[in-house]
Amino acid sequence: MLVLKVAAAILGPAVFWIGYFYYKDRFRPEPLANLVTCFGLGFAFAFLCSEFYKFLAWAGVSADFQFILTRTTPVRFFSYSVIFIGLVEETFKYLPFVLIVLRFKAFDEMIDGIIYAAALAVGFASFENLGYLPLMKGLAFLGRALAAPLTHAVFSSIWGYAVGKARVSRRSILIPSVVGLALAGMAHGLFNFLTFSHTLRILSALLILVIWAWGIRILEKRGREVGDSRPPAGEGLA
Repeated sequence: MLVLKVAAAILGPAVFWIGYFYYKDRFRPEPLANLVTCFGLGFAFAFLCSEFYKFLAWAGVSADFQFILTRTTPVRFFSYSVIFIGLVEETFKYLPFVLIVLRFKAFDEMIDGIIYAAALAVGFASFENLGYLPLMKGLAFLGRALAAPLTHAVFSSIWGYAVGKARVSRRSILIPSVVGLALAGMAHGLFNFLTFSHTLRILSALLILVIWAWGIRILEKRGREVGDSRPPAGEGLA
């Protein structure tokens, strides 16, 4: 029963969020097979990320965030959140993007970087939820299942947009990648830092809202541009 519950809680939100991003790209949608591939890549690289954390633990860097929180200063915990949570996780989402996704023939728009990065992030979050959801109940279970894919997608949209814009403009992606990953890692780490504080937790939701609004604005703006570029109904018909 628990296995089915967890599977439904992972697959349901994944289908919802990928469907949502597919809808937002409805004027020139990416092939659904590409989005499913990104989901699978995100899932696989989340597993690799978990193995990397095991290596860090072997090297003496604990992956127990609660343990770190209770045994260090707020400044050090913030640094830990940015470097060992934010930058590490965003890098493992970025790797399949730069190695595989940028080679997709359908990748021909600036906003495609956001769409594909989001699909990768949903897969990444789905793997993470395999470890978290069996330990949760009630509202915490539901909240994690629904929110984790969205928060990961929000952070990844930062470097996805930066790299996608450079790629479509036929510019080097090196600097956009570094800047995008740095900003995404900082935002991701700040989010994790805030969620561990009962008094500051509300700010983590505000952070997600601000970045989410930015991403939606870009998607909606592009949708209007594509819609305005279409010929009026009947034009061009013989």
